[in-house]
Amino acid sequence: MNKSKQFAIGVDLGGTKVRLGLVNEAYEVVGETPRLNTYDCSTGDEVVARIHQGVRLLMEKNNLSTDQIKGVGVGSPGPLDPYTGYIKETLNLKAVCNYPLGKALAEATAMRVCVDNDANCFGLGEQRAGKARGMHHVLVGTLGTGFGFAYILNGNVLHGSTGTATEIGMLPYQGGIYEDFVTGRGLRAMHARLSGEDLDPKEISERAFKGDENCLKTFDEYGRTVAYTILPFIALVDPEIVVLGGSVSINWPFFQASLKETIRKHIFIHQQEHLKIEKSELGELAAVIGAAGLLDMDYSI
Repeated sequence: MNKSKQFAIGVDLGGTKVRLGLVNEAYEVVGETPRLNTYDCSTGDEVVARIHQGVRLLMEKNNLSTDQIKGVGVGSPGPLDPYTGYIKETLNLKAVCNYPLGKALAEATAMRVCVDNDANCFGLGEQRAGKARGMHHVLVGTLGTGFGFAYILNGNVLHGSTGTATEIGMLPYQGGIYEDFVTGRGLRAMHARLSGEDLDPKEISERAFKGDENCLKTFDEYGRTVAYTILPFIALVDPEIVVLGGSVSINWPFFQASLKETIRKHIFIHQQEHLKIEKSELGELAAVIGAAGLLDMDYSI
């Protein structure tokens, strides 16, 4: 890194808000802006203007000039092309569908811009500064309204030929797709099937924390289901660690035992001794840190 450029700006772009953080060379978030709305943006240009507003606020707040900033990294809903920063399609933020986000933001800020999907940024953040810090073979999954997945190999996101490697949420599984089972809506459907109660994920979580037996049984089954969705990828890439994040992961105390037991039952003995399975410690900051980390990546991987 050019020593005059000691910081990078990480952007976590969501369907309703955008979060920006100033990240130093040690991958620490040393400055943030208030979250800015994106739900009222109807065009890609409006989204770029909102991000640019946040960049200016962050630089002014920390008395920085562009010659001190390495660039801007953006984690966005996808699918997208990480090699060009072009957003192909996204249900969460339709304003940027079929839009050259990377190019437009680079022109607006006069800085280098890298764009990747939000799950990849979350994974890279965990590898740079979280539970997987410094590890070379890292699998990361986000369990929330969707199911994001990333593989970080030797500090770089594995993108594949079109940038959509590890986009597994839509793969077929038990008559549906993975996202039907391991997301919040999957948890709700699972609980209804097992108990006959139609509760939203928040209610299931709250009751589990109070010791509700039906909800605890649901999380036990949920842990096994998550395990079966990620086992093929553990077999494929043989990671050192699997890190899980996302809104559903707040329930980690209730499903980690069944998840770990199921995974260990189906991998080799030497893998059982080696593989770590952890919950994210960075939370939402992982995506911001990972977005900033895009600026240090080798895009030939």
